[in-house]
Amino acid sequence: MQGTSGLNSRHPFNLYYNAGEYMKICGTQDGYFPDFGHHVANEMGGVWLHPIKLLDGFWLRITDIDRNISVWSRSDSFTSEPWGSRFQYDHGLGHIPVRLERVQFAPELEKGMVADYQLLSYGKGTTRLKLELLARTDLRPVWFSDEIGIIDGEQDEVILSSERTVAVKDSAHDWYVQIGTDLPGTEVETGASVYGPEFTAGNGTGVVFRSGVIELQEKETLQFRLFVAGSYESQEESAAVYNKLVSSHEELLQEKKALYEVVENRAKLEIAGEDLLNEAFKWAKWNNQWLVQKVDGIGRGLTAGGPTYPWWFGCDNTYSLQGVLAIGDAQLAKDTLNLLLQKSEEANGNGRIVHEITTMGAVSNPGNTQETAHYIAFVWELFRWTGDEELLQRHYRYCVKGIDWLLQEMDPDGDLFPSGYGIIEIAGLNMELIDSAVYTAQALQAMVDMSRYLGEEENAKKYNELADRAVRAINEVYWCESEGLYADAVASRSDIEPKVDYMVSLAEREGIQGYRKYLEKMLTEAKDAKADRGWLLNKNWVIVTPMETRIADPEKAERALETMRSDIFIGEYGTYLAGIYKQGTMTISTGVHAVAEAANGHPDEALALLRRMLGSFSKVLPGSFSEMSPDYGCVVQAWTLYALTVPVIRHFFGVTPSAHAKTVHIKPQLPTSWSDRECSLSSLKIGEAALDISIAPQQAGAGRIVTVRNPQGWNIVIELDGQRLESTDTFINWAVEAAEVQA
Repeated sequence: MQGTSGLNSRHPFNLYYNAGEYMKICGTQDGYFPDFGHHVANEMGGVWLHPIKLLDGFWLRITDIDRNISVWSRSDSFTSEPWGSRFQYDHGLGHIPVRLERVQFAPELEKGMVADYQLLSYGKGTTRLKLELLARTDLRPVWFSDEIGIIDGEQDEVILSSERTVAVKDSAHDWYVQIGTDLPGTEVETGASVYGPEFTAGNGTGVVFRSGVIELQEKETLQFRLFVAGSYESQEESAAVYNKLVSSHEELLQEKKALYEVVENRAKLEIAGEDLLNEAFKWAKWNNQWLVQKVDGIGRGLTAGGPTYPWWFGCDNTYSLQGVLAIGDAQLAKDTLNLLLQKSEEANGNGRIVHEITTMGAVSNPGNTQETAHYIAFVWELFRWTGDEELLQRHYRYCVKGIDWLLQEMDPDGDLFPSGYGIIEIAGLNMELIDSAVYTAQALQAMVDMSRYLGEEENAKKYNELADRAVRAINEVYWCESEGLYADAVASRSDIEPKVDYMVSLAEREGIQGYRKYLEKMLTEAKDAKADRGWLLNKNWVIVTPMETRIADPEKAERALETMRSDIFIGEYGTYLAGIYKQGTMTISTGVHAVAEAANGHPDEALALLRRMLGSFSKVLPGSFSEMSPDYGCVVQAWTLYALTVPVIRHFFGVTPSAHAKTVHIKPQLPTSWSDRECSLSSLKIGEAALDISIAPQQAGAGRIVTVRNPQGWNIVIELDGQRLESTDTFINWAVEAAEVQA
């Protein structure tokens, strides 16, 4: 994988994100490391070895001795590579006649990072330089650590200093960072007052390595490196990692590039004429790898987003892991789900799935209602993609508890609509929310399948009856006939009235006028103060979940989807978080909406939503979608993978796996604009199988050819345009004649 895989930017103050499974690096695209962030105020950037921070940043100063010019280098061009970053300093060094490139990466499975500098002289004759390579340590714990009694030490202490290596320890903990370089020279200085071009917060110390006089002839190059290694356990480990970086950094970079090539070629999408979608799909897989976080003694799993949410979430992962399965990384899905289960058992034990786990292993929120239901539904999905019966059995028992928690503790009135917060955490709106109700019904359906597979027929019968009741109730109680939409929440008028002033204040804060009148109209319509009814409070995006899950009655689904195709719900970059506000868009709101359209037979509308979402691709970080469309929040967000892969793989290509039965159903539903194009999805991993699927127009006529490479000889069932084929051949080439293609 060559450097040309990278995407370029000339927006120097935007953020970037480099990552291995241990290390995360975040600064600005000009090569600097300004303080920013709110979880740990002003500390979310820099170099992190979760659950601790190692450095606030590092900087290079170049002095031209003869011209008496001294410049802290600041890049004017940035290239995002899947495996790291490149910073180009073609014009950012003033009148010093040198060019500089910095290439940095974090090895995938090492607790360290490497920054490689190359200076090229283009001045006539001899250019005499002095260089200073400076780093600021900041050994401190991740957010929420204070609440569990882990307090940052008062200072960082230098415990080892040589000409080209410095080791630093937190004064209160066995947290270490070792910094070094092969920059020519012998001078080193350390101290709390040693700073570079940026003043950074924290109790760190400065480390600066200075060169002697460096003489470069025209077109001569100087190469040197910065090595950073850390440990949250011992100085010995930090030193061992450092030595490996020094001796093997070239091999580690090649290993990393090779890994990202494997990621690129797994579930590889190629749609003729859809270059932007193909590119975004590829980068979403790479982005996903950036967000894998491993912490010794705690676990490995997919984090929510960088740099603002670099820890593990129940809600985010029940979406994101659907995408992870679709791109064939079953191990990551298993690792993440096992981590969620372990922490939920420790923190709750009653079936409730936790919301948020820091990399220190602390649970900061025991769990919102929706994520327990969503987790249960996902357990069955994971089993269908992997066929891992041992994993199913392990999670099933907690799922049984989870259903009991949802339908007993969280549903005291027994209407099968659990109360509490859902995906949208708006203070005070902890009612019977639509997403919690829908995912509970979906969880009950999943429990039927799990119970039957595991031979628990009594449970299957019980859950089946509950699932049928829940689906009927959602379609009766949440449906708002006058609006042609499902409601945000179910509650009585007496429950809503105390919240009116607060909800109005939220609307007015966002500049929304007339909201009180809108609420009062609904209150007037609710004649019985004690009777539950549906309320369209904000027209939140989650009202699309009945269609996403196929729980909506078909007629209601069609009407609701048609209603939601208006500019009340959809803006330039996709689906608004709330139609009342017509503000804020996320890849998850757009993605779930796209899945809902595709799941109900509308691939053209689904693709139209994805095209809107693609408008935010690379707006901030080249090769990535921001958390909030188009350009704010986390610069990389895990659930974007759901938004891209689930509509395309599960619905456009129509892949439904049953790995435990070694069977895959393929029922393509291509957008109209793709009907005359070649569409392929290669190396699609399902259980132990790896399929290549292609759909192409016949050379003559309007028919299509479906090709499936099936080297493991699984049972492949293909349905296309009303025709059906079932085969275990290792190579299937099936032509659907033009006369059979339906309009």
